[in-house]
Amino acid sequence: MSDIRIPQGMRDLIPEDCWKKEQLKNRIEEVFERYGYAKIETPEIEYYETYRTAFGQLHDEEMYKFFDPSGEALTLRIDMTVPIARVCATRYLNARPPFKFRYCADVFKVRHTFAGKRSQVTDCGVELIGEDSASDLEVLKCALEVMGSLGVDYQLEIGNSDFFRKACRQLNINDHDMDILADLVDRKALPELNEAAEAMGIKQPEFFEALPLLNGAGALEEAERISFSKELRQEVETLKQLDQQLNALGYGKHLLFDFGKVPHLNYYTGIIFEGYVSGVGVGVLSGGRYDSLLQKFGRDLPACGFSVKLDYLLDAEVNL
Repeated sequence: MSDIRIPQGMRDLIPEDCWKKEQLKNRIEEVFERYGYAKIETPEIEYYETYRTAFGQLHDEEMYKFFDPSGEALTLRIDMTVPIARVCATRYLNARPPFKFRYCADVFKVRHTFAGKRSQVTDCGVELIGEDSASDLEVLKCALEVMGSLGVDYQLEIGNSDFFRKACRQLNINDHDMDILADLVDRKALPELNEAAEAMGIKQPEFFEALPLLNGAGALEEAERISFSKELRQEVETLKQLDQQLNALGYGKHLLFDFGKVPHLNYYTGIIFEGYVSGVGVGVLSGGRYDSLLQKFGRDLPACGFSVKLDYLLDAEVNL
């Protein structure tokens, strides 16, 4: 071969990288074990139909697709949450929740433009299935403890997809327009957002126009100010309570609330959070509540979880 290379988005790990990755994995799994999560494994290959059931609309260009001998479409798994939901609907169909699973497994997603991301990464994560939003504090504590175990400066950004979704419902914004607004808010595309809100004839345009930059100090108070209904104020109050509880546990300096986090509305149903560490330009931890996912597989159970991208942490100056 005149051109020796590896596929786009992949990465070789030399022994030093492998050692660091194993040490990180051990630290994270120690935290998971203390919280009572049991290890689970699923195949790297799933039926394409499994993900279509979960998401409805898929970005096929982000998936590694192929076919089995009978012609059925297969895909390398793009996450671990959907396979675990499948397991709950089959192997645990008659079991009594809650279920607490942990995993450490490779996931695959085609990255056409990297921006620091890879097509194959190792996810280390947990899923708490069968507990409602009252368990959000436990999941957030676990995420913060995981990040604290790395011995590096970190921050957890917390949002709430229901704050955006309920506002849209109360203003009778249809699903198509809601998806457009969510994308613009998430990308912080302010001029386009203003134009879209005007074109849609939205009654409370200032609410949506405020969301992209509604983060940092004073975000909770400002969110309460722009809330135009009791239901929206209740969503803010729930976040305020989480803030107070996490501050009381000593995590206050690591928290940031961001009401512009509204991705994947067909997936997340409550809190959304992302973790960042110094020295890495992308999020190394992501998660949230997804109460509507499991019912698509035949078990209507609430759930919340998160995962850590081990490969992204290899670029961080962690203390091992």
